[in-house]
Amino acid sequence: TMTGGVSSSSSAIGPEDRRRQIEAGVFLIPFVTYAYFYQGADQSIACRFDLLRSMIEKGALYINDFCGFNTADIITFHGHIYSVKAPGTSYTALIPWMIFRIALLPMNAAHEPEYWAFVTYLTTVFTTGLLVSAMCVVMFRFARFLGASDGRAAGVALILGLGTIAFPYATELTGEPVAAVCVFTAFYLLATFVTRPSPMRAFVAGFLAGWAVLNDYPVFLVAAAIGIYALFKLRDFKYLAAFSAGAAITVAIMLAYNWGAFGNPFFFSYQAFKLAPTENRQFPEQAVGFVGLTYPKMRILWNVLLDPQRGLFFCNPVLLLSVVGVGYFAELKKWSAEFVVTVYSFVVLILFNASYGESIVSWGGGTATGPRQIVASVPFMVLALTFLPAAFNWLMGAIGALSAAIMLMATATNPHFPYEYDNPVRDFALQQFMRGDFATNRDAFFGGGMIVRDSVAFNLGKLLGLPGPFQLWPLAGFWIFGAYDLSDTLRLWGDRPSRRHKQAAVTVAIALVFLLSMNQRVMQPFLNSGHHGLLGRYYVGDDCGASAPHIVRVDRQLNFDTIAEMGAMPFPSCDIWRGQLLAPKTGDYQFTIDVDDSGWVTVDGTPVIHDPGPVTKVHDSGTIHLTEGPHRIEVGERNTGGGSYLHLYWKIPGSGDLEIVPSNALIPDRAGS
Repeated sequence: TMTGGVSSSSSAIGPEDRRRQIEAGVFLIPFVTYAYFYQGADQSIACRFDLLRSMIEKGALYINDFCGFNTADIITFHGHIYSVKAPGTSYTALIPWMIFRIALLPMNAAHEPEYWAFVTYLTTVFTTGLLVSAMCVVMFRFARFLGASDGRAAGVALILGLGTIAFPYATELTGEPVAAVCVFTAFYLLATFVTRPSPMRAFVAGFLAGWAVLNDYPVFLVAAAIGIYALFKLRDFKYLAAFSAGAAITVAIMLAYNWGAFGNPFFFSYQAFKLAPTENRQFPEQAVGFVGLTYPKMRILWNVLLDPQRGLFFCNPVLLLSVVGVGYFAELKKWSAEFVVTVYSFVVLILFNASYGESIVSWGGGTATGPRQIVASVPFMVLALTFLPAAFNWLMGAIGALSAAIMLMATATNPHFPYEYDNPVRDFALQQFMRGDFATNRDAFFGGGMIVRDSVAFNLGKLLGLPGPFQLWPLAGFWIFGAYDLSDTLRLWGDRPSRRHKQAAVTVAIALVFLLSMNQRVMQPFLNSGHHGLLGRYYVGDDCGASAPHIVRVDRQLNFDTIAEMGAMPFPSCDIWRGQLLAPKTGDYQFTIDVDDSGWVTVDGTPVIHDPGPVTKVHDSGTIHLTEGPHRIEVGERNTGGGSYLHLYWKIPGSGDLEIVPSNALIPDRAGS
């Protein structure tokens, strides 16, 4: 018998209508949340949309006519360009794509950039967003079947949807979340097969297990375990035949794609990196071993799980409790087969991911939130939380809320964490979130300008024209309402005095996370209050002043080592500092700038170091004669991509050494000047 969050049977489940209401909340809270965000383009996603367009518009499996500038996730084979990704996600999104492509066609002629943005946005919402939300309902039902109370089952379902890396990936059309939905649902259908045995249920389980692999090749390791588990659960030949038929259909689709694209049903796209390395040089580690795989390495395992740069447990600390949950799971002999499948499914994908090369492009899955390539293992890890005793309720709730806050920050700003940050949660997502800098991605799938002011990405608040810090407040209101409604249905509030206190606590907890976006407005007077330094204005884009600055602050010195110290601005960016320079004596002054990517210095309107434009020029110097006293100074910097730094030196008359221009020699402009 188990206590607290889990009981020994499912007999405590409430009436059917109450259960449906809980499931509606478990589905709608994540779904509306995912639909609130549009992330713009990413290379891993673009190649999937390219394949969609090519199949429909050209009747071809190569993507020559569409890939152009928007993706490097391609291979060249026999004179054509193909997406390197598994094709299943493009097939999964085919119907939503065709519906929205036709429905929005009237706006194409006059507003083509907006047309493509909304077609890709709605396709994503009704593909990955819809499927991951449905997986939350599957998690709720699975947890209840395994003996969890309604409250625990709803809790782990929402942790899956909002407190793990499934959250940001549900807002993008990529294969890993679709594979996660399919393989986990197949596991659920088999585990609960005894409740409603039928050939159709077995067929769907087999089809989903195969479709998962069609979306993400490495998930074959889990799908194979699901196949072995099916032998254990489906003793009747007709059920095994139905499962096998479902899986066989997906195998046939995969082989047909390979045959149509590469002329060989057993040739998979990633093999091109090794068989044709001179044509496909962009990812050299993919040519090592078997399509980039060797053996698990401790350093990569650390990176995948614990390193602040991308570690799963760092991004989703609530999943640390899965390790504890596994211990309680192991004690239940009734579920020994389910225990083996669950633990194997996340361990094998983690070890698989640790077998990639040293490059973060390989093991980290490119610019990503968390290790993208183990998304399919996440629902299995969350399932283990079902078995924690009641004593863990508050701890699981607190760490789950922290994980959800981290995932909200990543999703709301830009889930494509750049490589340049050692701790992107703190230095990239949190910085941007605290100044209300949301939906910053400027990349479009098929060209065109910005969709909402200075970005292609948007959230619904930004789309409606709300100021930065307030753009997520409608979502905050929805979360509070959803928490009230679901908690009321689950009867978690208790008696009247306790009810008011719990409701107030929930409201304050949710509100505090969203109120973090007000930090810059609250702190702005202090940011501008320095008496020494220069007033910096930080802009998105490579043209200073083309739009409103994202940051306005007084910097005591221009001595920045990292892009995080420079405000974690989305690139390309342009920063400019103005104020007065106090020359201690009359004479010739040498100014030197070390910068990534380029910079300039102007004194009293005279260019000392000329602005080279949006190019890479990391070092430059210039000399000017100054009289003792104050002079107007302007310093600029452009970051065209990647990391950034800036060091401004001077050599005063009579000195033989360069030194950082000291703060006591600088007087900032006021913010309104």
